[in-house]
Amino acid sequence: MKRIILLGTVTTLLAAMLALAGVAWAKSTAQPVDPPKQVAELRQQFEGLSIRQILARGYVPHSPCVPNPNGPGAMGIHAINHELLQAQFPKGTMDPEKPPVLLLGQKGKVIGLEWEAADVGQGPMKMFGQTIKLQPAHPGVPDPHYMLHIYFKPHGKVLFGTNAKTAFDPERSCRVGASG
Repeated sequence: MKRIILLGTVTTLLAAMLALAGVAWAKSTAQPVDPPKQVAELRQQFEGLSIRQILARGYVPHSPCVPNPNGPGAMGIHAINHELLQAQFPKGTMDPEKPPVLLLGQKGKVIGLEWEAADVGQGPMKMFGQTIKLQPAHPGVPDPHYMLHIYFKPHGKVLFGTNAKTAFDPERSCRVGASG
């Protein structure tokens, strides 16, 4: 009898622990944070640029707005500087001072930055105090690769996207007339 009660107690405790872990996992989505100094400087450098200024810096819009296929959120429109991308991606490197991709809102406003790097066996990468995990292939990049997104948020905060679950800004939308 004691064995059955003990087993029932262990089962109840295990179920409670799993339920709490599920709640913690569900709430573990990225939150806006105060950026490190280097990210704040990049934001000042890129936020608010006009399309003409973006083009003058070698960035060319290449995609329609990219929505999250698995739920709410979007990445925005990708404006790519091919020279910077080719200097970094194949080598599996990310230059923190030179983002190869600008993320644009529906109105052409820079809403964030993106870096991508090929998987050349380097393992998880670190930049701006963030650990960047290997992410699955997607249209445009047929192999798993490393990708860091930084979305500009109100009050000087930023949202880091370092893995497949946080790659999209959950508050963005690709609807026509959406902000940005």
